[in-house]
Amino acid sequence: MTTPKIAIIGAGPLGLGFAKAIAAEPNAQKIFKAIDVYERRPQAGGLWNHTGDKSNVSFELTESKNNKNALKVIDNDPHLSPMYKHTETNIIKQMMRYKDYPLPENSNTFPIRTEVLNYLLDYQKEIPNFVNFKFNTKVSSLLKNNDNNKWELTTNQNTEPNLYDKVILAHGHFDTPFVPKAKGLLNWFKNDPTSVSHAKYYNDCSKYKDQKVLIVGNSASGIDISTQLITVSKQIVMSCVGKPMFEGVIENQTEQIDGIAKYDFENNRSVITNSGKVISNIDKILFCTGYLYEIPFLKSYTTGANPIITDGSNIHDLYKQLFYIPDTSLILAGLPKSIIPFPFAEAQGQYVARILSGRLSLPSTEEMLKDYQKEVAERGDGSGFHVMGNLKDAEYCNEMFDLIKGTENEGFVAKFWDDQMMDLRVKTGEMKRQRFFELIDYAHDLKSKGLPYSNLKQNFKF
Repeated sequence: MTTPKIAIIGAGPLGLGFAKAIAAEPNAQKIFKAIDVYERRPQAGGLWNHTGDKSNVSFELTESKNNKNALKVIDNDPHLSPMYKHTETNIIKQMMRYKDYPLPENSNTFPIRTEVLNYLLDYQKEIPNFVNFKFNTKVSSLLKNNDNNKWELTTNQNTEPNLYDKVILAHGHFDTPFVPKAKGLLNWFKNDPTSVSHAKYYNDCSKYKDQKVLIVGNSASGIDISTQLITVSKQIVMSCVGKPMFEGVIENQTEQIDGIAKYDFENNRSVITNSGKVISNIDKILFCTGYLYEIPFLKSYTTGANPIITDGSNIHDLYKQLFYIPDTSLILAGLPKSIIPFPFAEAQGQYVARILSGRLSLPSTEEMLKDYQKEVAERGDGSGFHVMGNLKDAEYCNEMFDLIKGTENEGFVAKFWDDQMMDLRVKTGEMKRQRFFELIDYAHDLKSKGLPYSNLKQNFKF
């Protein structure tokens, strides 16, 4: 039996979960020639490594060649984290965790970013030391050599590529901002580039003092940032194209408008909505519209008849949202959205670990393609393909248990989503909704005192 060499790109929640599961395979040290984890930042934690002051970050907004619905965003900081100064999670600490490894008892119910980062740094120490972490190492090229059937991985630390049999992409999908294309937006940006931004570049509310702010998007970041801006802004206008993630929370605190059809900088810095409403005298525009999928270092399978990625709305040709069917030596971790990331990483990791060690085998290419086509028919071949709201992630995680049947006695086994865990997930949403009401009252209190937003300690009871 050959001893495969494994590369994991990314040491955030996904990469750590996969590394732990793979290292827990029976006789892992003998089975795997190497398990190398590449992380561009100086330590584990991925995007939870807040990069601090973002005032020196600049970005360009230009036409996109690949996506007719979006503008292309390029910034000057390859390590920039989308975390902002006063981030707290939308997930309670009882679920924002790995199996058998709870957050400290005194953590906030909805942990703040420093608590999550420290948790991840501690968890990394639990991973066996034969897993080799390579920090401050940015992958610049990943190319499949068909002559020797190896992946050639090049970084900023080596001129000659390292060779791997299997590669797991766990670099996340919060690097490339999605900015929806609309008439006049590029002109606005060219006239006043500092007035247009994205949630990725938001750090705190200081630059929005006494400003009329247009927030585009009403999901988690839009509601969260709007709450923080209450403390300093003159007015908040929120453009929404669907129901907010936490309905009935932010609507009374902002002027709600529908989707934007046109940005008109010359006409009193105004926007015109799809329904014809005009909003004028806008000082700042902040897009809270999410992110596109991008694999900038991947040099194989990106062109041809069936490219793995096209416009960034989703990743194509995947079995179980994990294995790239034309070449299953390429594995993509944690692509789905609206998930609980820690148990999700473990559920995927337990299956992948068994495939890599040879204890389980993948179905035939024909069977995998049939499964993928069925999933596309159900979810669509667009941005909705990876969305797993309404407990779809729990169903997916439990499906991973079906796939590892007969192997549970050895190796890592994730936590099964039983009725109690699913009930807790449902309650989490309502708890966060109530938390937002508390935060809004807190923000108004800070504003009355002339104080900017800061974290508020919380400890919810069940």
